[in-house]
Amino acid sequence: MTQKDKTKEEFIEEVRLLQKRIAELEIVDTESKSVEQIVWGEGEARAYAESIIETVREPLIVLGDDLKVVSANKSFYQTFKVNPKETKGQFIYDLGNRQWDIPKLRKLLDEILPKSSVFENYEIEHNFETIGQKTMLLNARRIYRETNKTQMILLAIEDITERKEIEAGLEKTRKELVVIKQSADEAREFAESVINTVREPLISLDQDLRVVTVSRSFYEFFKVKPEETVGQLIYDLGNKQWDIPKLRELLETILPQKTTFDNYEVEHNFPTIGKKIMLLNARQIQRVWGKERIILLAIEDITERKRAEEKIEKLNAELSTAVKELGAFSYSVSHDLKAPLRAMAGFSNILSEDYAPKLDDNGRRLIGVINDNARTMGQLIDDLLELSHLGRQAMDVVDIDMTALVQSVCHELKEELFRDRAIEVSVKPLPPARADLTLAKQIFTNLISNAMKFTSRKDKALIEIGGYDKGQDRIYYIKDNGAGFDMKYVDKLFGVFQRLHAQDEFSGTGIGLAIVSNAVRRHGGTVWAEGEVDKGATFYFTLPKGGQDE
Repeated sequence: MTQKDKTKEEFIEEVRLLQKRIAELEIVDTESKSVEQIVWGEGEARAYAESIIETVREPLIVLGDDLKVVSANKSFYQTFKVNPKETKGQFIYDLGNRQWDIPKLRKLLDEILPKSSVFENYEIEHNFETIGQKTMLLNARRIYRETNKTQMILLAIEDITERKEIEAGLEKTRKELVVIKQSADEAREFAESVINTVREPLISLDQDLRVVTVSRSFYEFFKVKPEETVGQLIYDLGNKQWDIPKLRELLETILPQKTTFDNYEVEHNFPTIGKKIMLLNARQIQRVWGKERIILLAIEDITERKRAEEKIEKLNAELSTAVKELGAFSYSVSHDLKAPLRAMAGFSNILSEDYAPKLDDNGRRLIGVINDNARTMGQLIDDLLELSHLGRQAMDVVDIDMTALVQSVCHELKEELFRDRAIEVSVKPLPPARADLTLAKQIFTNLISNAMKFTSRKDKALIEIGGYDKGQDRIYYIKDNGAGFDMKYVDKLFGVFQRLHAQDEFSGTGIGLAIVSNAVRRHGGTVWAEGEVDKGATFYFTLPKGGQDE
């Protein structure tokens, strides 16, 4: 074994033996040996010890009683970037511009070693200016010299910085592996919980298409048991009930080329549960720790949905026929019913113009009643046609500047219908909406004209129009100080032909608010009202928000 192969322990033991040998040589009977022999033996032992010190790779330093450096080996100078001139004879704490003034080193040399001649594996961590952060393991030994009755301290220094870093890295890796394992266990538990919680039947297959795991809903839906399912070839399940050609196509032809496939429709008649229409979603998962694959199959029973869709298609066809018939009826109403009205109006006009002198006051009054009722009947027919058309016309939804729309509607109504009245209309800034322009205009036209009509008996008619957001809703309102209504009749307001005031009080057909309700509902909104008799009313409705708000 070479000197380089020696361990610290072996080296320290050899030094101890050499010191013992030197002591023996110093006290030997001088009469039996010559001085030259003693000197030669002592010199040989010292040279041998120094050879060991210089040969070992571990930094070594020898201190005197006063803790000043007596000697240091080559490894010490190389490791700590110092030279013999600035080391030998120096107080150890003063080395390297006092870099060695380390509290834990002081404790070792000043407190521990005086009480114990040997101390091993004493760990010190220190940041040196020249070589950076180091973690060192110190072995210290006090050696007594008989010749001059003094003590020396041998200090062996092992740099364990890299080892500590490796150990820290291993510990960190170990902790990460624990966390990863825990996360994997939690993920597996979570996945199993999901599989067993969802109502949709789920089944996983291995690469040979044998069942690996099955959800509770699968067993319940397909009336099978775990012992006759797990480990079986999927086509053999339920006495080969699952040997379905379209399922084979999905698993053997489609999935090998695609890792995922959604909404694959399969129809099959199961002897146990009857005819079912299923929608399959399939996922092919490659396992990280091997080349084998797992196939996850989700099965949605859409049998009832398909039946419902067929019923809806049938109803839609019937509805389409009804709409066409309604259109024909509307055309008939528009032409066939209004023709007699036009004749009545025409003949009553002839009577009032050509035969007025022959009629007394009551006759002329009756002709006026005929004309008024003919006009009312014509307006009623027009409103009914409007209500019918409203439910059938296609919607063209756009972003609408509601403030501009309301101002336009107010101007038209005042010019055409209420020119002779002083009506104060306050239009607040209205938030934009996303709606059909024609229907939005119809809503405001009906509600604003109602407000103007029901304020006709007020000395000062006041109408306020505004809008605001409340949660997810965009709300618009029309408020007036008119006749109002009793809230116990509020549910009748938006029905067809429902009137809360007599015809001789306020004219109308009783269809306007029904048109408003229909138009609002077509946008997915709601309409409601609040009022008090003789104190006015406020009508509210909601519409979708405009695109610039999203």
